[in-house]
Amino acid sequence: MTRVVSRPRDIVFIRHGETDWNRQNRLQGSTGGPINDAGREQAKGLARLLWEVPLQAVYSSELPRALETASYVAGPHGLHVHTDPRLNEIHHGEWEGMFEKDLPDADRYRQWRADPSSVDLPGGETLHQVRDRAVSAMKEIVARHPDGEGLLAIVSHQLVLAVLKCYVLDRPWSQIRKHALSVASYEVITAGEGFSPRP
Repeated sequence: MTRVVSRPRDIVFIRHGETDWNRQNRLQGSTGGPINDAGREQAKGLARLLWEVPLQAVYSSELPRALETASYVAGPHGLHVHTDPRLNEIHHGEWEGMFEKDLPDADRYRQWRADPSSVDLPGGETLHQVRDRAVSAMKEIVARHPDGEGLLAIVSHQLVLAVLKCYVLDRPWSQIRKHALSVASYEVITAGEGFSPRP
């Protein structure tokens, strides 16, 4: 089996700033609006925290909330933000855009919140579909940039980043919620031996 990463690589996983839908407990998924005023302040804070980190490239989901956050992070480094739809958040199917309190099957949603690998949402994207596209994007991003020239930043969403973390760290899918990043937070992950494909 060919490994994409021959030596450890540091990747900065960044979750987008707050949106109104975050506050309203609506299922954003592949829709949802841009970051709100609080989210912009959070994104500026991320930029201040990361301005001394040697970034060589910034990649983002195409969704406005991630892309705007990425633009703040990339700005101090003079970097262009590369977008990739494979980094977009999971599509929630028929429940996309609904308020959590109005969902038609509360038990199913609670189960999905506890362990997204255990149940699919009606008409929605499966966790394995998200895994396949997001991991494919991450592999290509890492292969595209030389080692030793700075960190790679990936600005994305709660579930996508948690899936990528579990993949890199070789953690079971049942732990995805445990590895979720909070709004406007970041984590540096070292991709090395654990970057081999999961069975």
